[in-house]
Amino acid sequence: MNDEQTCNSGKAPPPTKRRWRWLRRIAIALAILLGILVGIYISLRFIYPVWIQASLPEDAPRIAFSLDNTLLGRVGITDAGYQRAVTAAGGRLIKLRPDAAGDPDVSPEAVKALLEEKQIDGVFLPGGGDVDPKLYGGDPNLTTLVHRLRDDFEIALVRAARQRGLPILGICRGCQIINVALGGTVRNLRKERELIDRHLVLTGHSVELDPGSKLAEILGVRHLTKVVSLHGNAVAEPAPGVRIAATGPDGIIEAIEADSADQVGWILGIQWHPELAFYDKTQLNIFKEFVDRARKVHKRRLSADGLNPSVDAKDL
Repeated sequence: MNDEQTCNSGKAPPPTKRRWRWLRRIAIALAILLGILVGIYISLRFIYPVWIQASLPEDAPRIAFSLDNTLLGRVGITDAGYQRAVTAAGGRLIKLRPDAAGDPDVSPEAVKALLEEKQIDGVFLPGGGDVDPKLYGGDPNLTTLVHRLRDDFEIALVRAARQRGLPILGICRGCQIINVALGGTVRNLRKERELIDRHLVLTGHSVELDPGSKLAEILGVRHLTKVVSLHGNAVAEPAPGVRIAATGPDGIIEAIEADSADQVGWILGIQWHPELAFYDKTQLNIFKEFVDRARKVHKRRLSADGLNPSVDAKDL
């Protein structure tokens, strides 16, 4: 009898018990994974922006930041890169929702009032989904993540900021929406496999800068060996008054520039992602120069309000 009990005690548990044991393990693993993901989301979306901007002085120039509506943007992954780059240059990002000036119809007057209310010194337009092809007579096929309210808001933002003489910097999609806002068009590279393979790729590509461009002046070079390229669209026909500042493989437009009301060349659109080139100080000069321009607007605004009478005229 004792031998039989000993033998039975060494048997494997019944299949049902084994199954429940594995289900419990899987549930625990999923709960841990979910906790990690929630922690990452909270850190990137709420804690990191507050922490990184805490180091800025109170008088840091205020940069309007139109929110990225893609999944990576909502989680806070893309925003973190932009936050790091702009804050390192000394700018304070002020997030603006696409519905801040009306929904579904954006009011240009409300956008102007928003710039005044938020005391904006510069406008930064990040990446995201495709610009609605209806805005420039394009083909609606093969477009992804179109967000028409955001398009309308950013177009009004570009026009209002240009009228006020604010510096404007657009990255990736931001480059395209600047061009559309000023009357240009966008090219869908997804239609041409050989192009998309060279421009929507983590390995990146080289860029040639126009020697006479403001961008070449800022970077101090005429050639970049490698840039982070993650775009399925690009500027097609530049808008009136918009100049091509850089090109990439196959002649694809990689940067554009135009003049604001009183700042020559300080509407700047970059098709690649300099915020991801944290290893390259040359590319990060884009953000430094942008924030420096916004700082001049900030000083000019304070001087006009009588809050900074000591500002030297040459700094305005």
